[in-house]
Amino acid sequence: SSGINAEYGEGNVERADISQLADEILANTEADTYWCLCKLLESLHDNYTFAQPGIQMKVHDLRRLVNRIDKQLDEHLERNVVEYLQFSFRWMNNLLMREMPLSCTIRLWDTYFAEPNGFSHFHLYVCAKFLTRWSKLIKSLPDFQAVMLFLQSLPTSKWTDDEMSELASEAFQLKCLFPKAVTTVAGTT
Repeated sequence: SSGINAEYGEGNVERADISQLADEILANTEADTYWCLCKLLESLHDNYTFAQPGIQMKVHDLRRLVNRIDKQLDEHLERNVVEYLQFSFRWMNNLLMREMPLSCTIRLWDTYFAEPNGFSHFHLYVCAKFLTRWSKLIKSLPDFQAVMLFLQSLPTSKWTDDEMSELASEAFQLKCLFPKAVTTVAGTT
């Protein structure tokens, strides 16, 4: 809500004291939050039904897309018996929020809300760029253990809005290049 930004400025969400907000600003923020949550849950319904077909499909789509944009990385992962499900399930299930600081998650999710089908479709392109960002390093890792240790603890703890803007921009370019990379649960793209 604009009242929160005016009161606390950009980037201070972790230190904000909402008990100091006026009732009107708090009510507007609550309404905005409820709308965002409804939109988020509506777009991810298939991720959280029996057998999680939405997540399974996204993991499969991620592998197909990475194979198209960085075949050597995909082959390196395969050679080292690294299954996409082993690292990207968490990315799909938690929408990358465990991979980066809260301020970056908020920036990324803001992009998802602004993008048509952001959570259900655009997230795939973000994950592809997120993975290929470290392609050269991953390809230098010698085995399954080294690759998995890296992928489970990516060097994003110091990321800022700059890295998130770059990631979102690269993901948007990828979406424009491969607009039909996302498979829906119904099996159509």
